[in-house]
Amino acid sequence: MQKELHKWLLDVGEKDSARIISECSIDLLYVDTLFEMSSDRETALMDAQIGVPGKYYPKLSTHFKKETEIIENQLMEVATALGMHIRSISWNPKIDNENDSGLKISIVARQAIFDEITLHKISWSGRLEEPNFLNRIFDLSKIPSNDSRYDNAFDDIHKHRIMNYDWEDDWVFTDRRFNLLHCEEDIFLKFLALIINPVARTDDESVSQLVEIYNRNLATSDIEYYEKSKIAGKSIYGYREINIEASESISNEAKQQKLALVVGCNQYEFGGSLQNPINDAIAVKQSLESLGFDVMSAENTKLKELKIIIDDFGVELEKYDVGLFYFAGHGVQVKGLNYLIPIDANLKNERTVEYDCVQVDRILSHMENAKTTVNVLILDACRDNPFERNWGRSLTQRGFAVMDAPKGSLIAYSTSPGKTASDGEGQNGLYTGELILEIKTVNLSVNQLFQKVRKAVMEKSNDAQIPWESTSLTADFYFNHDGHSNF
Repeated sequence: MQKELHKWLLDVGEKDSARIISECSIDLLYVDTLFEMSSDRETALMDAQIGVPGKYYPKLSTHFKKETEIIENQLMEVATALGMHIRSISWNPKIDNENDSGLKISIVARQAIFDEITLHKISWSGRLEEPNFLNRIFDLSKIPSNDSRYDNAFDDIHKHRIMNYDWEDDWVFTDRRFNLLHCEEDIFLKFLALIINPVARTDDESVSQLVEIYNRNLATSDIEYYEKSKIAGKSIYGYREINIEASESISNEAKQQKLALVVGCNQYEFGGSLQNPINDAIAVKQSLESLGFDVMSAENTKLKELKIIIDDFGVELEKYDVGLFYFAGHGVQVKGLNYLIPIDANLKNERTVEYDCVQVDRILSHMENAKTTVNVLILDACRDNPFERNWGRSLTQRGFAVMDAPKGSLIAYSTSPGKTASDGEGQNGLYTGELILEIKTVNLSVNQLFQKVRKAVMEKSNDAQIPWESTSLTADFYFNHDGHSNF
């Protein structure tokens, strides 16, 4: 019947309808035999089921409404010409091996993701009511109801999942109206992305768990979810083909050069001593060198020395593709500006900060001028500042103020705005100690790295210290990607 209908549609000039039906399957189900009273002629009464590929099925009542009506009318004509009568026509998702074999993301991978979500008892709609969740991807007002009392899927789902709650929690994974096991891949991937979107889910731990489930099962399809941006401090995830990104990384790796400046200050002439900044700076320097960075470093710098090495770093950075600056020691904010405190600073009041310290914007300015592709600024410099004790300032003015990261940059703070960080009880400060533990992890993006560091610091400090980042990175950066540092 499919071949006859396809030829018929071409003969009557309905090329768009012919194109659609060429990719469908038509099954005729026998219902009864009809007899004409005036003759011995018999007519078979049939029901027709049209199997529709996933790329067409969700759009039948919108984009392809005209073609659908033409196909139904012409199918009746063809059936009559062949001695049959069609009683009813139903449109269903096409589920067959031929269709599935053309999918990049296999049915096995899709089912595995859905099974893990179900087994871990993760609510796929999160904070959203299920009809509202699905309405962000599908137009439920134009999808039929499975319940004859309602006109559309929105009312149908609202009744059975919100009012009565008499469907299983994983009902959507097998509902043929949405066809998630066989639908086009863009719809499938958007469905998974919405599950971990902040509008649906704000729990970082469950989001991380879901991303791990996605990426593990999609690895064979060369697709991964990655953090592409943030909104209100929450991650927005996108998806991409791994092989494309990897090939770009490989082509960039030959020309990529990385430069870091690492500074540690602990012997303050007028502010006492700190335990760990020098240890922290040495550990970071060693880690970066092992990851392919050229590293400039300085310890216990005075004001003039600190300015000179920062300016030298800025000049050298123009020859590089990636820049990184790390500072461990004392830092302070005054009037919304952040300053690094050299060891010879004698800050009797806030007015002297501008003259005796180095503004963090000095480093950012060099990074912008160097035109590097990626810049990372790490400030473990919010330790309890002894100079502030006699300034009479409020607690909200302690620590650093938030800075906007210039394009292509990430600024990482050891603690949240207005807070101070722990100098640590061991060989390293709490923040840097976690950083050097994670920085060599293979295939961990810079955003994922700082997310893991934040979680560890929060756990060990009982949420007293919450690391913070400001980012405008335009490309993912990996300190250690398959044994190589690239982005």
